[in-house]
Amino acid sequence: MSLLLLVLPFGSVQAETELQKIMKERKELERSMGSLRQQLGEYQDKLQQVDKQEKQSITAVGNYSTQIKLLQKLISQNNRKLRAQDREISLLQDRLASNRSRHKQLVDDVALIARSAYKHGPRHDMELFFSSASINQAFVRARYIGLMAGAVDEIVNDLQRSSEELDRTRGQLERSYRQRASSLDEQKGQMKSVSGKKKEKEKLLAELKKDKKTYAAQIQDNRVKLEQLQRKIEELIEAEQAAIEREKQRKLLEEGAAAAAADEAALAGISLEFASSKGRIPWPVTGGVVTRKFGRVTDPDLKIVTTNNGVDISVPKHTAVRAVSGGIVSQVTYVPRFGNIVLLRHAGSWLTVYANLTNIATAKGDVVLGGEVIGYSGLMPAGGSLVHFELWNGREKLDPEIWLKK
Repeated sequence: MSLLLLVLPFGSVQAETELQKIMKERKELERSMGSLRQQLGEYQDKLQQVDKQEKQSITAVGNYSTQIKLLQKLISQNNRKLRAQDREISLLQDRLASNRSRHKQLVDDVALIARSAYKHGPRHDMELFFSSASINQAFVRARYIGLMAGAVDEIVNDLQRSSEELDRTRGQLERSYRQRASSLDEQKGQMKSVSGKKKEKEKLLAELKKDKKTYAAQIQDNRVKLEQLQRKIEELIEAEQAAIEREKQRKLLEEGAAAAAADEAALAGISLEFASSKGRIPWPVTGGVVTRKFGRVTDPDLKIVTTNNGVDISVPKHTAVRAVSGGIVSQVTYVPRFGNIVLLRHAGSWLTVYANLTNIATAKGDVVLGGEVIGYSGLMPAGGSLVHFELWNGREKLDPEIWLKK
């Protein structure tokens, strides 16, 4: 009788690990896409709530621009999700083929056992045992008969497990096909939405440009607002760096070098080592999309050039804003039209700035740890919610996107 005594695992361990990685990636993408959909809904709601005059303003243009960026990010995430689904389907197809092959082998083995049992029956085993030439041979044959019976039971159980696994894999594959079809339909809708938003924005811009005087005034007001925020933050940075230098000098003169070094060591104990953390600093928010980058920024619609000392991150309303590193709250101030600004001081003269916050959860002089909530994202006139974030090394402003986690 030919029996399959070696029990093989269902599918390879490597394939199972890869499937788990794909599922984890998909969950993260779906969480990110959920945040993007929420933000889009908030911007769309804002446009529906404002009056006709507000709908024909530069603020409304900004709303459309942000919606387009969010949709483009959503399409990019959906493309990644589709690629993950393609990998998942490929692995499941391989697993299904492997399970079918194994199931067939087990069916053949069970058929062979059935034919053997029919041909010989249990009497054959008894005859084999009692025809032993010695007690030792009887023990060996008894053990053989027991092993054979155990092997038969294992093969029958294995066949049952194989049938169940085959059904599970078929079900998984069918679900994956349906989910991929749904993702494709969603992507088509997203691409159609981008096209529609672009047309609506172009129509609005054309209307605005008819009244050149009002259009120019709105552009100037927008530029002034942005410059006002940057000046205020730069003043805070300059004042803080000067205060740091004065405090170091005072400590050195009054308490000595050891005391000054001890203070810096205490701050270093809760701070990131920023200099060696390029590309690894945690983001201050989750589920965000950078809608205005660092440096000189040219608005493609309004044709104005502004300078951004940080990045503007679109997030769902009331998103928690967290300290990217442990530090000391050195400034908490309010700027009209820009909400609250929190400035954190870290070891080695590094500073981080968080603007457009509400519900501030900390106060000047507080010690905060990395990941601690310091406030929540504030609303924007154009709709939605935004956090402005800056990173400074002394008096040098740095591009946060280069330093934050990829």
